[in-house]
Order: sequence, then C-alpha cells, then structure tokens
Amino acid sequence: MLLQYVSRRFTSSSLPPLQRSLQTLTASNKTRLSAAVASSSSSSSPVSSRSYTTHKQLPEEHQMIYEMCRKFADEELAPNAGEWDKQHAFPTEAITQLSELGLMGINSSPDNNGSGLDALAYAIAMEEISRGCASVGVIMSAHNSLYLSPIDNFGTDAQKEQYVTPYAMPLTDDDGSQMNIGCFGLSEPGNGSDAGAASTTATLDGSEWVINGTKAWITNAHEATAAIVFATTDKSLK
Repeated sequence: MLLQYVSRRFTSSSLPPLQRSLQTLTASNKTRLSAAVASSSSSSSPVSSRSYTTHKQLPEEHQMIYEMCRKFADEELAPNAGEWDKQHAFPTEAITQLSELGLMGINSSPDNNGSGLDALAYAIAMEEISRGCASVGVIMSAHNSLYLSPIDNFGTDAQKEQYVTPYAMPLTDDDGSQMNIGCFGLSEPGNGSDAGAASTTATLDGSEWVINGTKAWITNAHEATAAIVFATTDKSLK
C-alpha cells in the first residue's frame, strides 16, 4: 500500500534525496490512498472528528500525509525558498514534485486524475507545504481551491475531462516548456477582489463568449494554461 511505502521510506535512517525516493502516484495508487482515508474517516473512533488537538490524535493515514509533506517541506522547500523569492522565480521543479506526490489535485476525484482526499488531508498538506515556502503554498492552494474546485463542484463531465483531468496532476512536458497550472481571475485594478463591483463582461457571440476587461494580481497567471474568470453577462442584474 502506498501509505505504508511512504511511511517506511520516511522512517529510514538512510533516506536518499526525496526526489529520488518518491514514486509517481499512479491512478490505482491514488484510488487506494483515497479509499484508505475514507475508511479511516468513517470508522468508529473515541476521538471526535471535530476534536483533533494533537498530531497523534489524527487517523494513521493523515499522520502519514503529515510526515510526507513535512519531510518534503524541510528538504526541498525551506532550503530554496529564499532564493526563489530573491530571483522572483516560479518554482517549477518543486511544483512538479508536488504533482508527483498527488498534491496538485489533492481533493479532485480519482476519476479525473486526482487524489480524492478529504479536507483534513488538504489542510494538513497545505500547512506543511506553506511552512516550507509560503509562495509554493499559495501556488498549490490557488490551483486546488480556486481553479480546480469550482469545476469539480459545478462543471459538467465534459468540462471536468478537459479542465480537471490534465490539471489534477500537472507535470511538465519532457522539455519543461509547459505545465498545466490553473488560475482564478477575480481581482481588477479598480475594484480589488470585490466580486460585486467587477466590471469585466462576458458577451455571447454565436457559440463563443467574448470576455472584455482587465484582471490584476492573479496568482499563477503567467504560468497558467487555463483560468476561472469572474465576469458579468448582464450589468443590469448587478
């Protein structure tokens, strides 16, 4: 089982570099990981699911996710975070490794290439990744929560196939030229993040929508190949 494999690797005293020790999550592995977490969440326990106060009270699978993300943050993120900030660099290699760990589609369904884990697993992973590098944490959260989540929850099956499946595990191309990262276009220069005041419009032209407006301060925008964009179709309804 994947979680047992990760646990053994992370408790070994002769651990090789993390990027060589972790295996790419296959769809079947991620399905088993999701099932293990779901089973743990539904099993009877003397500790209420709303009363976790220490690491040791977490279900075993969540403890393993914690250890995995903590190890990654300590060895791969924290030593490089300062240099990435100084260089204003997008941490492509780190995001690729997050993708290999299944963290760039952590809540998405295995049917769409995601890991299918619960909100607690996401919160644990997010906390540890952000501890290692806040910038990487924001990239991960914007991609999962602001891009993937709206499509997961409100998109059609066809939209999920096109805009979730290739993005839930957004590994770079062999030449490193492209990574499937999503972004969330809400903020505007004159309105900030006030969704009700957004001035961007969307007008139906035949079978296509024409978007007219300006967005600013959009996390992942320069690297994104897809976006969730806030726009109004009828200003009279605002």
